[in-house]
Amino acid sequence: MYKRILIATDGSDKSRKAAEEGVELAKALGAEVIALNVVNEVVIASAVRQLGSDKKEVEDKLMAAGQKAVDAIKKMAADKGVKADAIVRAGAPANVVIDVAAANGADLIIMGSHGESGASKLLIGSVVQKVLYWATIPVLVVR
Repeated sequence: MYKRILIATDGSDKSRKAAEEGVELAKALGAEVIALNVVNEVVIASAVRQLGSDKKEVEDKLMAAGQKAVDAIKKMAADKGVKADAIVRAGAPANVVIDVAAANGADLIIMGSHGESGASKLLIGSVVQKVLYWATIPVLVVR
């Protein structure tokens, strides 16, 4: 069935729940996990404008937070005896999720039913909605 499961995370409680479901599914199927965090380009640009910070400094901080999130999934998988890789990328989240899934041979994407809200959602849309629309492999959305 599924052999490589990509779990997209932003480090939130909701994405942790999705990761738990994904790791359990991977264990049950004997599948591998790819833990992915995407640092949103829009968030980087907004933080630079609002804080007047250096772009590289903001990106480094966000990438470090992303690494922490994927490392948590990697540890969760290891504790269950599931092989996992951890990837952090900067870019447009939905595009990066789909590109990383394809590049790594994922046959399932798991995401939490969360993301941007309020004005941010109106401006850039829901990452989950975009992945559901564009993905050519199954997508499991965990509530």
